[in-house]
Amino acid sequence: MFNLKLPFCVAIVCGIVLAPLELAAEVTRDDIATWLAKSVVVDPPVGGTNIGLHDLPLLRPWIPPGFYEEFEFPEVTVEIQDTADYYMHQSYIEATKRFEGQPSIGTDGRLENYNAGQPFSADQIANAEPSVGGYMLAWNQIHRWQYYGYKVDEITMSYIDSASDQVPLDQESGLNGGGNLVRSLTQSFHRVYLNKLAMLPDNDYRVDVTDSDTRLFKDYMEFLAPFNVKGTKFVVERMLDQHADDQVNSYFPTERRVRRVSAQERADRFMGATGTLDDFEGFSGRVLDYKWTYLGKKEILNVADTKHELQQTFGPQSRLADDRWQVRNCHAVEVTSVWDGHPDKSRVLFIDEQTFSVTLVLVFNHDDVLWKTFQPTYRGPRPVEGIQASLETSVQSWRAQLYIDRLENTSTVVRSLTDTVHPTMGIAEIKRVFSVSSLTSGN
Repeated sequence: MFNLKLPFCVAIVCGIVLAPLELAAEVTRDDIATWLAKSVVVDPPVGGTNIGLHDLPLLRPWIPPGFYEEFEFPEVTVEIQDTADYYMHQSYIEATKRFEGQPSIGTDGRLENYNAGQPFSADQIANAEPSVGGYMLAWNQIHRWQYYGYKVDEITMSYIDSASDQVPLDQESGLNGGGNLVRSLTQSFHRVYLNKLAMLPDNDYRVDVTDSDTRLFKDYMEFLAPFNVKGTKFVVERMLDQHADDQVNSYFPTERRVRRVSAQERADRFMGATGTLDDFEGFSGRVLDYKWTYLGKKEILNVADTKHELQQTFGPQSRLADDRWQVRNCHAVEVTSVWDGHPDKSRVLFIDEQTFSVTLVLVFNHDDVLWKTFQPTYRGPRPVEGIQASLETSVQSWRAQLYIDRLENTSTVVRSLTDTVHPTMGIAEIKRVFSVSSLTSGN
């Protein structure tokens, strides 16, 4: 299996260590099904409302069991923000209209006859059989409006386990609750899309580089700290052939060579974190590695437009976003791996109805018990005039993701230390940054 669990130095937190928090009460897949089926007959709280522990039950309709318990601590304050409309860039809207009705789902779930824009409408998803609607939703998520992709120069990964007596855990870095900080890693991340680009209609919706006829996107990751992982790099290439494996090349300074990573190793914990390569941004895997079943619509509480430059967290283990929250209209879909050896049995994804970003993920083990939750947080697009925004500010930006292992009572808090930008990418820069040969040199 994929050995990304590199050795590390454990940071010992001084002081008297308190007893670990009790493990969370068991939540099953049936509990989530009951919550999904429950009709909501009350209006959500209005923007500007601050909800503390006493009034927290008012939010139960918009927070699923197993994630709701993360809010149950004395200092909690949930700031409600008015639900905003996030429109796609005009170029994406035009591409959607141009190819409306042409894309379809093949018998194996593949996306056929797709060029650019949003593949499927809300009506198409709602009127399809759940097994087809699920794939429609998946492809809408993969091909949501993202311009050329995004770049973050510094991202911190904080590994946290059971509580200590140190509160705040690390106020300078925004970890304002309890917990025990085991280690931290710092990395850079850059993704570039090469094809299906709505803003390039005059170039057949692709970048004019050699790989754009075979690749959808490329990721470049480099670890910057601590010293024992510094210089570790990855280039991940997602193929346009929907059945083709990703090409994942890694460089470890201790080995001084580039090596290819096998496809099934994507299911391993990435660098020892709570999540995997497929869990970035809630879902970053290959659609056809999973079966997708549409479950319907559900409103979910989400940080859709953070008020912080650096995501602030609080709670007993510093793993809940201390931010402003919107009640977002979402699609719910159940996702099950086609590989019998996958570590989880299934997961339920909540995908924003407007942006098609993932707002929350519930992961179930093979006993149908809720195992993990993944909660991404975002910064909203910055429109200039109405729905027309400049290309580089028109994308909802990923800012953080909070991975929680409920059964082990551990978490990985991943946050952008620097701004998330959506740069216009030139041909020369794409070749320089995302070539596999770049792994053995600096960028």
